[in-house]
Amino acid sequence: MRFLIFLFVILVMVISSAMSFWPEYQKDFLISFLINFANAVIGYLVSKKYFNAINSIFYTMIYGTMFLRFILMLTSMLILILNGYVNMVPFFLSFMAFYVLFQIFEINSLLILNKVTND
Repeated sequence: MRFLIFLFVILVMVISSAMSFWPEYQKDFLISFLINFANAVIGYLVSKKYFNAINSIFYTMIYGTMFLRFILMLTSMLILILNGYVNMVPFFLSFMAFYVLFQIFEINSLLILNKVTND
């Protein structure tokens, strides 16, 4: 839980500073933030739930949900861009930036979970 609070605080600071520099793209930043935040939360919860399961179940759940999350994110990106709900370049760049940041925190949380389990 501490991971999610820390992640949310850092990303709110980043998105608020980005919104102050580019106010015309606030909606694009916010939508990309929300999609990636939901992706990271789902990934974290699945990882935490199946962390102590046997390897075959763990990998099936991790890679299975990773595939589903990727398809859902790609579909949502395409729908938003093709229907003109967001500006393509700022949305895509902010989406990739948030995705990288969330993946760093998600991997870091798995490492911390592994350390707690092994100690």
